[in-house]
Amino acid sequence: MWWFGLFFDRLSLDAARCGAPASSEARPLAISDRLLILDADEHARALGIVPGMKRAAALALAPALLLHERDRAGEQATLHALAAWALQFTPAVSLQADLPFGELDDTPCPCGLLLEVAPSLRCFGGAGALLAQLRQGLQVLGFPARIGAAPNAAAAWLFARHRDGLQAGEAGLEAALRELPAALLARSRAQRDTLEAIGARRIDDLLALPRAGLARRCGRALLDELDRALGRQPEPRRWFEAPECFETRLELLSQVEHAEALLFAARRLLERLAGWLAARHCAVHGFELHAEHERRSASERRADTLLAIRLADPSRDPERLCTLLRERLAVTRLPAPVRALRLRCDEILPLPATSAQLFPGTDTAHESLARLVERLQARLGPRQVQRLALVADHRPEVAYRVEAVNAPGQPPSAGASQTAAAASRSRPSGPIADAPVAGLPRPLWLLREPVAIGERNNRPWWHSALTLLAGPERIEGGWWDASLVQRDYFIAEDEHHALYWIYRERLAPDDARRGWFVHGRFG
Repeated sequence: MWWFGLFFDRLSLDAARCGAPASSEARPLAISDRLLILDADEHARALGIVPGMKRAAALALAPALLLHERDRAGEQATLHALAAWALQFTPAVSLQADLPFGELDDTPCPCGLLLEVAPSLRCFGGAGALLAQLRQGLQVLGFPARIGAAPNAAAAWLFARHRDGLQAGEAGLEAALRELPAALLARSRAQRDTLEAIGARRIDDLLALPRAGLARRCGRALLDELDRALGRQPEPRRWFEAPECFETRLELLSQVEHAEALLFAARRLLERLAGWLAARHCAVHGFELHAEHERRSASERRADTLLAIRLADPSRDPERLCTLLRERLAVTRLPAPVRALRLRCDEILPLPATSAQLFPGTDTAHESLARLVERLQARLGPRQVQRLALVADHRPEVAYRVEAVNAPGQPPSAGASQTAAAASRSRPSGPIADAPVAGLPRPLWLLREPVAIGERNNRPWWHSALTLLAGPERIEGGWWDASLVQRDYFIAEDEHHALYWIYRERLAPDDARRGWFVHGRFG
């Protein structure tokens, strides 16, 4: 067995900074309760702000100090999101509770993860490669951690608590543990005071003391923790289970008024989503980002701004998801400042394994077109990207319709469904709807409305005399929707050898419809 211990020693600070870009990190930040400062970042400590200081004194030293009240529920939700993200590296992930604020707080809360990675080492190319990917991913998420490695969970956690990068195998495990501070085993301030009073500063000092007396002074739990770290006692763990539906929330450090400024915080949420999808071997067809607005009063609550993103095909690539979201944010106006983001995803599909190709094929071109369509829809809106669709009708002016493009995998829009239903109702059933198209060629360019032309010496005339080259092609239809058409079409050529598609009515009911008409032009 091989364990990684991940200790988030600045979990509250990192959670508060998670939604803020690097440009805002110059302003000092501190975590507090109602009275005291619990933790402070490097900028605040440089100004003399230390844990245990009163809030009023801290604000007197640094008027620009950002005070963020500690949110235990938010810390737990953040750690659960990190655990779901870590499942992509191993299915054996466990939450670890400890004391993140040292002597200022004796209430255990989750502040770390334990990963059993032995079955995953071969898949990721060894312990070093897996550790590098783990560190890189945590850095992107904005939660750097101190990581320790050992053959058991308790030892890996002690190593992570003591120093980043500390590890030991079976042979040197006990020797490495003996050098650790004994205070790492303490679970309360009273235990730390007792260890300090008896002079047990290292674990080596604890191992030299009688176990019965040490148990009376510090409790049996301390000895059990030491035995588990030495491998003398088993340690059952409760494994973390990822939720069926993904939903995560991020509170912003300050209010955001422009939609494009939300991209940095949204990218952090998309990275969490990508890790959760990788752990489940799934992908998404779309997701929803809710921008929660600041309330004007305690009784009033603004509706969230909803940004729904659709993909052409299932994916879990965070860069692709972020690109689509960037397009949508670029054309979004916020009705009010945003104080938090919430990412939700319900449309989850299994993602089949794909094999690489040496040369691009037709599916590659299709994929590129689908990616272009989804980017255009993200920026312009789903109804603004349109295409021409064929309709089974012989009349040229109704043989096509304009409809919104639905990328593969997307359900048809309501407008497109209604248009298709109306077209199907207007077509007759039977052999007329399925009749073959005539053999004469059709022009690609049709005029919006047919243009009436003259006739000279019994020949149609448009800018010059027209010579009939082919035809007639008789088109009759429309009796079923009160748009009767009875025409004879011809292909005509003028003196400059330009080709036109012209017709004349067979049974014109009035003078306005008699004569020749130009309906299209050949390229």
